[in-house]
Amino acid sequence: MRANVTVLALHRYEGEPLEYEDAVWIGDGAGRGFLPPAGPACRRARVDRPGALRVALADGAAESLLARRWAELLVRACGAAPTPLLCGGTGFADVLGRAADRWPELTKRYLVERDRRGMPVQPYELRKLKRGAHASAVLAAHLAPHPWLSGRGQWAAAVLGDAYLFQVRGDRLWRVFPTSRRPDVATSNGADPAAVARRVRCARGTWTDRDLLYVANDTAGAWFLRTALAGGRPWEELREPAAGSPRELARWAAARRRAGILDKGDLTLVRIDPMIGPARTPGDGGGEQNPARSHPRAFSSPTASTERP
Repeated sequence: MRANVTVLALHRYEGEPLEYEDAVWIGDGAGRGFLPPAGPACRRARVDRPGALRVALADGAAESLLARRWAELLVRACGAAPTPLLCGGTGFADVLGRAADRWPELTKRYLVERDRRGMPVQPYELRKLKRGAHASAVLAAHLAPHPWLSGRGQWAAAVLGDAYLFQVRGDRLWRVFPTSRRPDVATSNGADPAAVARRVRCARGTWTDRDLLYVANDTAGAWFLRTALAGGRPWEELREPAAGSPRELARWAAARRRAGILDKGDLTLVRIDPMIGPARTPGDGGGEQNPARSHPRAFSSPTASTERP
């Protein structure tokens, strides 16, 4: 399917850019994709591939060691998982479990890397490593075109923890998933798949090429939902930062953080703009411009970027 995808990412208030702990993966049904580097970022991609579009978001818990690397491991696993696993039995829990199976090897490489740099891991860090890394949310959304109806398709999503998928149709918020906040954790130490599956929430829906879909972490999602329930149009407020630069995104977020309407944690939001005709810019409903070519920080396609090992 064809879509424009915009990733908005910003580190926590008064934090450093490299302290950003979330991760996003965007790819296709063949498992090819890209992992944008740590924020701040306003990154735009044009996806033009047959089959499904996949978006995964993980919200790394800052208090755990290597939270960003654990979040990256989770989103890659979710991006590569077959769509039926999202909403069937222990499927999504098994995906998270397979990510946890890879964690010991990652931590082993980290210890070797620290020794090689002459900065051996300290006892307090070892204690953190033994406790494992955590993510306060993992959400995977797969979109597929309808087999014969042009400009229409289906989506499936699964979430553990506090993240959101919003679907905007026309000038209204059409669908919210999940419908309530439920704090949870995905831990690198693994957990019983049956127990995790009981906490996973799943949903399916349909989309048209005039819809907008947003995947958001807790900070962005809470603001988006609160604004919409108060009668506002958060998708309209997002036009300017979505069409701008990381600096403009930082200014936009700072004004809302100072006003107390946006939490001060890491902010991550992915806009998905399905389409069948010429690409629409994030700032309007029907332009001819391709944002993947018009912005110096843009990605041209999933295969145009490389992932960090």
